[in-house]
Amino acid sequence: MEHSKRSIHIWLYSILGAALLIIFFWGVAMQKNAAALENSVENQYNKAFHDLVAYIDDIDTELTKAQLVSSPSQLSTLSLRLFNQSSQAKAALASMPTSSIELDNTAKFLSQVGDYTYVLSQNMINGDAMSDEAYKNLASLNEYSSSLKQELLDIEQRVYSGEVRLMALGKNKHGTAFADSGDISADLANVEKSFDGYPALIYDGPFSEHIQNRRSPMLTDAPQITRTKASEYAKSFLGIRDNSLKFQYLSRNTAIESYTFTKRTKTDDISISITRNGGYVLSYLNNKANSGEENYDVDSAVKIAKAYLDEHGFLNMENRYFEKTENVATLNFAYSDNGIICYSDLIKVKVALDTGEVVGIETNGYLMNHTDRSFSNIALSADEALMKVSKRLSVSVSGLALIPKDSLNEILCYEIHGTFKDKNFLIYINAENGREEEIMLLLESENGILTV
Repeated sequence: MEHSKRSIHIWLYSILGAALLIIFFWGVAMQKNAAALENSVENQYNKAFHDLVAYIDDIDTELTKAQLVSSPSQLSTLSLRLFNQSSQAKAALASMPTSSIELDNTAKFLSQVGDYTYVLSQNMINGDAMSDEAYKNLASLNEYSSSLKQELLDIEQRVYSGEVRLMALGKNKHGTAFADSGDISADLANVEKSFDGYPALIYDGPFSEHIQNRRSPMLTDAPQITRTKASEYAKSFLGIRDNSLKFQYLSRNTAIESYTFTKRTKTDDISISITRNGGYVLSYLNNKANSGEENYDVDSAVKIAKAYLDEHGFLNMENRYFEKTENVATLNFAYSDNGIICYSDLIKVKVALDTGEVVGIETNGYLMNHTDRSFSNIALSADEALMKVSKRLSVSVSGLALIPKDSLNEILCYEIHGTFKDKNFLIYINAENGREEEIMLLLESENGILTV
């Protein structure tokens, strides 16, 4: 019996020993795998940082060259390089674990570098000479790129020497440096701080300072209303007489500050926002159930939406395009100023095709852009504009339209409809100088008419 017990004990100890050995070797393997994974991630971060430094170096060089440019073709070539290099630099920066650090100014600089030089090249192609201010701005951008390059080179040297590790940025979720990790949060914070004196660039491009600081001409001087007054406006708009509409929040530090209210019942799921300045409806949406039956066609929906806009004081709106999704028609209306279509002044209206009810409205484009305009800069006739269009296009209709550019500046154009290879196009010819501003393809189907 004792021999049997001893055998069992030996057998159990053997199994336990084997298990401990397996756990030990598994732990060693996991530790090696973890170390290998960490090294792989660290190498990726190092490569991204090295690429960032290289692109900043290229940007610095190209900005120096740009200050000596005197021909449109050379500036066009340089601007293309700068645009590509700045885009690659932003991608490299995004690949690094910098989420815990504010690098907004650095990213803004990279966005404006390529954008600004592209706009300058387009101006030169269109016959505008480089101004003294443009050369001054290029010199300023060059100074910042040189400073940024040197700061990044210093950090890169510390990374290569092993003094700091980029991996520590990913582990540092709160932006505070670990003494034993070689964290470079403070170094990158200093890089960002070096842009504190970065000048405001105002130009005709999407990253221009005037876009970020843009305010609505319609709302800026409008009186502010209280939450109580906003609630009254919302109830009046929706036709609600009881207290079922509940306040949710006041949005602040946005282009259009607004009060948001909601109402949720078995049949309705309503959200409505009223602007703090002026008390206009910024948006309304009712996510109510849709039966799926199409009892109204798009033409009927357009009439319903037009009457709805007229009823609520949005006059002279014309439907331009539409899209059908889940039996709801989204109709795009643009303001018509004595026959001139102002595409900036856009309102979207949603109509349920089962009930014919308006279930949504979005007025952001209209509220941000609507203003009194003067159209005294028409230098071309419609016939002269048509002569600017490619002979390959079979022209059908033309009229005047005000279109927004990427810079949000508005340009008065002749909107020329035509066909090419069985596809419909819109060509926009500048009414002042005859330049071809845009070419849009109309995507038409039973589910909508959109432009690309």
